[in-house]
Amino acid sequence: MQKIIINHLGPIKHCELNINDFIICTGPQAAGKSTLAKSVFFFKNLRNILYSQFMKQYLLSMEDNDDVLALSIENRFYREMRSNFLQIFGTTWHMDRAMSLEYYYAENTFIKMSLKSNIDIPNYIWIECSKDIQDFLGRLDALQKEQHEYTEELTVQIMHEIELIFCEDAAVVYIPAGRSMITLLSSQLNYIYSFMNDTQKRNLDYCTQSYLERILRLKQSFTQNPDAMIKDAIMLTDTKLDINLLYEMTSLMRDILQGEYLYKDGEERLQVTKDQYVKVNFASSGQQEVVWILNVLFYYLLNNRKAYFIIEEPESHLFPQAQKLVTEFISLARGKGRNQIFITTHSPYILGTINNLLYADKISESVSPKKVASIIPQSRWLDFSTISAYFINNGIVASCLDKEFHSIENEVIDGASDVINEDYDKMVLLKEESK
Repeated sequence: MQKIIINHLGPIKHCELNINDFIICTGPQAAGKSTLAKSVFFFKNLRNILYSQFMKQYLLSMEDNDDVLALSIENRFYREMRSNFLQIFGTTWHMDRAMSLEYYYAENTFIKMSLKSNIDIPNYIWIECSKDIQDFLGRLDALQKEQHEYTEELTVQIMHEIELIFCEDAAVVYIPAGRSMITLLSSQLNYIYSFMNDTQKRNLDYCTQSYLERILRLKQSFTQNPDAMIKDAIMLTDTKLDINLLYEMTSLMRDILQGEYLYKDGEERLQVTKDQYVKVNFASSGQQEVVWILNVLFYYLLNNRKAYFIIEEPESHLFPQAQKLVTEFISLARGKGRNQIFITTHSPYILGTINNLLYADKISESVSPKKVASIIPQSRWLDFSTISAYFINNGIVASCLDKEFHSIENEVIDGASDVINEDYDKMVLLKEESK
């Protein structure tokens, strides 16, 4: 199992946790939930960065570009890693000098980042890799120098070897908070983004940039409603699809959106009836926040692409009933264990729904699974052994799972309600005392 260790990064003082199949992070605002999510994304995305740097180096070598060839693959990778870190977390000048990040892809395969300072460069990002990664980078350099012809077989071979060294073959998909602003500008995004130069794009938070580029690519795939997309996929793909799961997802999508998403005539729409639609940028804030969570997860399941989904605040601007349905939709997106999920949330409704999905799985051992499935479909149940839940506060990341009851601790879910009720009780007592 993969593992991450964080020290003194942003609000997080220390954490060490395993990367389970389904991770839930909760806690007060500005406690470090996004810091943890972005840290996981950063390390999981490094294999893509390494592959892109190899391809750039290889293609430029065919042009006999001596300046580029003066940099080894290792140096190019480290340079891009530092740049990516700064684009995600910002300048290191204000960071604690004790900051460090470690990610273990396997027991003895790791990358560690820390800060070092000298007279010229304060808080320089220092990178340390395990021996197997160092050896692999050296082999890529040797391979690049030996090759004289670009071949598709070479790229497939290198990508496969990179997946093996990083123990990862899933796409890493980050869905940030604040999605409604991007959706609100949906009709202008292509125009705005096309006029941005590379420097301006790098000034965007990398997670937001990654999300923006993803939805700009995926829009073109939604020129039909989801049911029609499934029918086309059945006809066109050689891979066996879980049709029942996909139709269950489209049903939830309609319930959550109160319509169906379409990209038609260059605009994003929510088709309310056969003849009526609303442009997405005029839809409710809740619809704008959730539409691309649903679309992205559905797309990856439809195309049978393995993914690690990181989703920030899926509850944003949604009514409690819709929050429940979104949580069940996200559980479906695991694709029966094929995909992994990481969510951050403030919502007791999200946490309560997860507990229901855990409880359904638990009691199915002692009561009729069929009867339980009549309340919550079995495809949405969660196995407690695949779950990790953390409460982040005052710089500390602590598990909030109740191992006895196979659930998230009620104290975490009811914490805010307890404070509110306590204030109300105090006021009632004050009123009684005044009589």
